[in-house]
Amino acid sequence: GGCTYEEAGEPYENAINGIRSIDGTQGSWELPLQPHNGGIEPDWDNFAGDEPAATREAVERISANHEAITKFAARGAGRKGMPPYMAALADPNATPNEVVQGAVGAILQIVCVALLDGFDTQTSTMQEMADTILDGGKDYAASVVSSLVYLRDRIGVPRDMKLPAARQLRAHLNWAIGYLLQEEDVS
Repeated sequence: GGCTYEEAGEPYENAINGIRSIDGTQGSWELPLQPHNGGIEPDWDNFAGDEPAATREAVERISANHEAITKFAARGAGRKGMPPYMAALADPNATPNEVVQGAVGAILQIVCVALLDGFDTQTSTMQEMADTILDGGKDYAASVVSSLVYLRDRIGVPRDMKLPAARQLRAHLNWAIGYLLQEEDVS
């Protein structure tokens, strides 16, 4: 008994984890999102075809606790906690990097507007923010990227939000990360 790893399942695992869609055309957490994650991860019936409801839910979750979420995200550029935890995505003792919290908070605000109004309406605002962050230097930009990645990889379904909202938020965070990575490789 028990579960075993099947190599044939790797494309599906990659799609669910945001690495590559099943058809290989894009990352599965890249905009525009493919409905039902290309057919392998059905969106929840109560949001079927209701993308605005999913984006509103994501914005509500970020807005309702913006300060704490910003501080949580900044752990991605902070220090590991003591005592250390073995779970890769869970370290309740990690300390945030206070230096990047302002930039992370500002990006989350832009992401929320992009979720509501469409990411194409926020391209110039996001570009200006990316330029400002990149003016802070490569290490600063890398810390902001690490913070956004940290948050993206820890959005829990259904703990934090429903699947369609989580997919939207992850994709929009990747959209913002892309602006920071396009100017220069900070990873």
